[in-house]
Amino acid sequence: MKNIIFDIGMVLVDFHWRTTMQKLGIPENVIDTLDHNMVNHPLWNHFDLDDIPESELIQKFKELSPECSEYIDLFMNNLDDVVDMFPDADKWLKSLKDRGYHVYLLSNYPRRLFALHTPRFHFLPYTDGRVVSYECHITKPDERIYQRLCSKYNLIPEECIFLDDRQANLDAASKLDFNTLLVTDPIAVRTKLESILEKENI
Repeated sequence: MKNIIFDIGMVLVDFHWRTTMQKLGIPENVIDTLDHNMVNHPLWNHFDLDDIPESELIQKFKELSPECSEYIDLFMNNLDDVVDMFPDADKWLKSLKDRGYHVYLLSNYPRRLFALHTPRFHFLPYTDGRVVSYECHITKPDERIYQRLCSKYNLIPEECIFLDDRQANLDAASKLDFNTLLVTDPIAVRTKLESILEKENI
C-alpha cells in the first residue's frame, strides 16, 4: 500500500448544514423540507458537477419548494461556516506523509464552496494531489473520476486505499481494484486504517 486517498466531506471535514440552518433561525419544518428538496436532492449533484450556473440551480430548488424561497437564499448566502475540519485531521495526514505514504484527495465539491472553505483545510499541505469534481465535471461514483486520479498521478489502484463515507463510491472504486475503507466515524476510522496499514507491513 503506497497511496492513501481521502474523500473530504464527512471524512476530513464535518459538513454540518443542518446546524448551520438552525443557527440562521430557519424553522425545523423548513429544514426537513430542504433536506429532501435541496441538500439531499439529486439536483444538488449539479453543484458538484459545476455544469449548471449556481443561480439556475437555486431557482430550481425554489421551484421545488416555493414556500421556502427566502430560506434558500438565506442558507446559500451563509455557507462560509457550513464545514469545519475534524479534530487533528491535519496531524493525521501529516503522520501518514511522514511515514512515506502518498496522500491524495478525491472529492465531490462545488467550485464556490471549495474556494470558500479551503483556507480552513489545514491538511492540504500534506497532500500530494487531488481531483475535485467541479474541476473535471465528473462526480463519484462515476468510474471516470477514479481513472482521472490514476492517470493524473500515475497511480496503480491495487497500491491505493480509498476512504469515503458513501458505500456507492467505494463500490465503484472496488470495481477498479482499489482497496477501500468505509468511514462511519471520522475519528475511529483512523484506528481502522492503521490496522490495515500494519497488516500490509507484516
